Amino acid sequence: MGQGHDLRCSKCGYEIDALLGIGMLYSVENIFEGDEPLLPELVGDEKITQQALELVKNGATIEENYGHSLYACPEDFYLFDKFYFQVGDFEPEYHCPYCQSVLERVNFAKGSAGKTRLKFLKQDKFWQCPRCGNDEMIEYSFGNWD
Repeated sequence: MGQGHDLRCSKCGYEIDALLGIGMLYSVENIFEGDEPLLPELVGDEKITQQALELVKNGATIEENYGHSLYACPEDFYLFDKFYFQVGDFEPEYHCPYCQSVLERVNFAKGSAGKTRLKFLKQDKFWQCPRCGNDEMIEYSFGNWD
């Protein structure tokens, strides 16, 4: 079951409603195999989809940690909800629509009381609001989805 997060900057109100994780229909077979796999709809990028499905067709291993994930631009810090997966050594490479930098996954990290921070997974760096530079968010609502 996935989680829905309504996150807002604790200073200026910049927000993202992100659906993270996977739903009940997100089996490996439904996403990557069959006549009409869900991957094209989940990824929204034809080139990424074709590469991944070709690797699957050729026997590459599909890692089990796939699902919707929170991404951020390391340059201008805008946030995005994108579908993460790994097939063999291949991972999707999404680009920021504003500056074309490669987006990076971020994860929840502890902030001050009642607030959360987002940390870049592959860097020792925290997300900052693209509007005001603040690095803490408030979770206004949380729910599960499937």
